[in-house]
Amino acid sequence: MADGGGEGEASSSAPTVFISYASQDAAIANSVVAHLEQHGLRCWLASRDVKPGAQYADAIVAAINDASALALLLSQHAVGSSHAGREIERAASKRRRMHRGTAP
Repeated sequence: MADGGGEGEASSSAPTVFISYASQDAAIANSVVAHLEQHGLRCWLASRDVKPGAQYADAIVAAINDASALALLLSQHAVGSSHAGREIERAASKRRRMHRGTAP
């Protein structure tokens, strides 16, 4: 994660966007995160940001609670994922803004 020192990098004070995606779409999710962070948005991506030894589900809930928005990478895999569904439900209960992008 960027420290905010360079132009185009996400600053630590920038709102965090929780990225919800199916694990099969990890490459696309990584590309989306790189693009958003190049444009100054800080992102939270489970595969990158869950700390070693942390309880995975607890880390995801905490990240959604702390996020300003949730971006859903919508794909056939995500539609069939109970994890993505729970992330959307949690974000909705916290009244987080949601943005949807469609994956191939």
